[in-house]
Amino acid sequence: MFINKTKELIYHNIVAIILVLVFISIYIVSLRTDDVFLYFGATSMKYLNGEYYRWFTCLFLHYNFRHLLSNSASLLLVSSLLCSILGKWKTLFLFLSGGILSEIAYSFVISEQIYGIGASSGIFALIACLIVCYLRFPKQFHLVWYRPDVIILLIYFVFANSSVSSFLVHAFGFAAGVLISFIMVVTGLIKISD
Repeated sequence: MFINKTKELIYHNIVAIILVLVFISIYIVSLRTDDVFLYFGATSMKYLNGEYYRWFTCLFLHYNFRHLLSNSASLLLVSSLLCSILGKWKTLFLFLSGGILSEIAYSFVISEQIYGIGASSGIFALIACLIVCYLRFPKQFHLVWYRPDVIILLIYFVFANSSVSSFLVHAFGFAAGVLISFIMVVTGLIKISD
């Protein structure tokens, strides 16, 4: 029974597990050189110099181990709540598109050469999708607020904003997640059966 539950958990969270493994691999590389942040972190439009790939690559970078650990745990938690509803590919799409849209907005707002990095913009897009799904399908969405994974996710949502920069990226990620999720619900790409 335990083995079957573990297999099911891995199956539903395979996208998040692969993303976390990529985060860890890139973090190990970044320990050897800070150039990873200089060449792959998002920055303001003034300093971007046409390197638009940074809006994608920055989603996989993390400043320190605590940053890596909190984003990895949060991604695994929100993925475990969403993947069974959305499926693996829609979850990945929402994570990447929400994160990229957030980083684009961030590049237009900041004026300094600050490097925006981390998966939290995509995670906040997934949290927004979770809320949109819960509001749209309240009867079919069997989720209670006092579950440990939901409580941990709420704590992350509230306390992950350690600076103005992180607040902006998280807010943009959440807004992108609401927008993308709403479009997916309206077009029928997200539906939860009775």
